Amino acid sequence: MALRLIDGGIPSFEWKMKRFEKSFSEEEKTELQLKIELGEIEEKVAFKKRLGLRDDFESNLERYRMLIRKIPASPGRLVIGTTIAGRLKILSVFSSVTDLREDFKKSSKQVDGVTLNRFNWLKKLIKEDGYSSICFLIGRDD
Repeated sequence: MALRLIDGGIPSFEWKMKRFEKSFSEEEKTELQLKIELGEIEEKVAFKKRLGLRDDFESNLERYRMLIRKIPASPGRLVIGTTIAGRLKILSVFSSVTDLREDFKKSSKQVDGVTLNRFNWLKKLIKEDGYSSICFLIGRDD
């Protein structure tokens, strides 16, 4: 028996970050002020805005919820993978005989002895395992 993969219009999951302005510590302010007074650096350059990146948890959770809504609420198989050099690498196959959406949403994944819900599992795949995007395909038995 072969499994045929179908693009069911389920969006890929990518972890988003958002920019934020980093503030200067008192030590940094004092050090920069000293450099300005000594003429080593201009004031405009010294106190220029510094930006950093942090997790955009709300946006990522909303993207996950949108992904869940796109999974069919019928029996079937969900193939979870990523593409590496244009080729599909299957990370997991999830099956349900009743409701694929609800069963996937309520399921958990055991990783290194720790039980993770599906949202945290996807986060781990992207942030720790280094995958840039996770794709979801519907599997049909041929």
